[in-house]
Amino acid sequence: MSRRALATVILSVLGHGLFLGFGAPRMREAPRAIAASSVTSPITSTAEALARQERTREARRALVEAARIDRKKGRLALGRFLLEANRIDAEEAGEELDMAEALVRYEDRLSRLREALREGDPVTLAVPWAYEDIKYYGQPGGRMADALLDGGGSCEQVAQLVVASVFDVGRPAEVALRFYGKPMTDGVAHLAPIAIRGKEEHDLMAGTPAAPGGSRIAPDELVEVYARVHGLAPPIPTAPGGGGGAGKEAAPPASAEPTDAAPSRPSLAAGFPPNADAYPGTLPLYAVRAVKQPGEAGDVLEDPSFAAEGARHCAYFLRMASLSPPTIEVEQSVSFEPFPTPRPQRLEREAFLLRVALDLAKSPQADDADRLMSFACLTALGEVAGTDFTLAGERRLAHAAVATGKQAREAGEKALATMRWSSEEGARIAKRIETEYAGRSWVLLFLKGGGDVVLDLTLRSPRESWGRVNALGALVLFPETRLRAIEATATLSPRDQVEVMHEVFHAHDHLRPWATNFDLEAPPNASPTVQRFVRAYRVFRGLAFRLWEGQREAGETLTALREEARAAGLDPTWEAAMLDYHARNVLGLYAQRPAGFEVVAALVEATRCNLDPSLDPLRKQLAYITAEGRLDARTLADAFRMR
Repeated sequence: MSRRALATVILSVLGHGLFLGFGAPRMREAPRAIAASSVTSPITSTAEALARQERTREARRALVEAARIDRKKGRLALGRFLLEANRIDAEEAGEELDMAEALVRYEDRLSRLREALREGDPVTLAVPWAYEDIKYYGQPGGRMADALLDGGGSCEQVAQLVVASVFDVGRPAEVALRFYGKPMTDGVAHLAPIAIRGKEEHDLMAGTPAAPGGSRIAPDELVEVYARVHGLAPPIPTAPGGGGGAGKEAAPPASAEPTDAAPSRPSLAAGFPPNADAYPGTLPLYAVRAVKQPGEAGDVLEDPSFAAEGARHCAYFLRMASLSPPTIEVEQSVSFEPFPTPRPQRLEREAFLLRVALDLAKSPQADDADRLMSFACLTALGEVAGTDFTLAGERRLAHAAVATGKQAREAGEKALATMRWSSEEGARIAKRIETEYAGRSWVLLFLKGGGDVVLDLTLRSPRESWGRVNALGALVLFPETRLRAIEATATLSPRDQVEVMHEVFHAHDHLRPWATNFDLEAPPNASPTVQRFVRAYRVFRGLAFRLWEGQREAGETLTALREEARAAGLDPTWEAAMLDYHARNVLGLYAQRPAGFEVVAALVEATRCNLDPSLDPLRKQLAYITAEGRLDARTLADAFRMR
């Protein structure tokens, strides 16, 4: 819009305002509180927006022209240019930006960087030290000033900040940007800060040699990048056959956030040279350190197959406690769920798993079993990560994690509802979950309808399947499947039931010093089978507590077991199963101790008091250890081979 057109619009607005103010009947004076309010009419707001747009356009033009002159004369202050550009962009958008604080923090980073370089550190070591507390947030775009104010930012924000600071301390030839224009699996491009040493390039964010491909951009070229984004320089034409887009259709730099999780943020992506190269890695939603030391282990995985395998193991990161979390009851019948404050490394791991699980769900190489398990994992992990990021004060990331979980829940439940398990394809998927995801199928419980699937898969699995006990433990923990799971578990031998109890008992281990073990209760409408299992579990809980947490003497523990089993009405077979469990574990613990042999006598005495034939193998093992006269790893291994 020209200045003359703008003036015409403003005069028109003022003319209508005068007419409405003087030509119309005067209204009764509003109360002072309302008159002093900041409410404006739509006409006034439009005029202000137009004036602000013209004002920022002129400021932007003047900024670019001055920067071009300074660049030619070799006196460009790149960081200040980018911060002033951020201020102008924020003003145009009607957003507040604490420019003074951003400048102070930028100067502090420059001081830290100069100090490291004066001590002789190369850029690859100086930059990670100067920016050791800057975090990575996988949200596209964003302003460099916001990265300074927020203590972290996206790849675009961090890359601009790093190259600008190295440029401003007088090392312009030792740093550059590398823009990978083709979107990655998450639909966005990537911008990396590169340290240059001779012919070698080092990715400062990854802490590794720079990935090949992409377009290399000198730091001061950011002036023209900014100019192209705002129409102050012609766009770079796309090369014939190139996959990159030119102008404002270029993909925004990297993000691991769902597309609808947050509004888009300002980006310079449209001004970078277009190219058809994709960054060969996977980026997380969050990283504790945005700039890594050389060789520092990070969560950018260049091997897609390795990332996919990590996604398949998502259930190992999740805990069964999520199926039945503990609650703390306080006065006035109020209860709440306790959460430990998450460590930064845990947040980073959660963010990475969200990314790779989402990639696996979208991968064309994944089959229906992979996708279904990925959706279940994302559903559970989205809620857990959302809570952890909220506790850590990372609300934007919490929103992204919850949005990811919500989308995955909808997709997973839709897939479950349409799955025909009786078909040949359904049988193949069930078989793959049973074999490839053994011990992890319980994550399907987070999807509506998943309980029936997990229970059916578990009951059809062979007795020797190690994942069977794990899945039954999860089904017992989950309130919606608890009764059916206990009924199914009760069909197993007492020894196998005790193994399930072990999984249930340890579900809350990670929450110390809060709930240290799981308290299983029978609902009012429970069948005799369920009530009997719960009675047995209470006896087992006391035994396991004395073994794992109380660390009581074996004799004391076994005496208490005998008394509590009889008080609960358990027969000798049940007592024998728990005695066998205790013996196997306590022997393993005491085999590591110099005086471990002393525990053998208490176990021998306990087997004499219980003549159940299921203890015959244990009696033989104890007799062998007694004959050897010592308890160590070798004698224990030899004894356990005697069945």
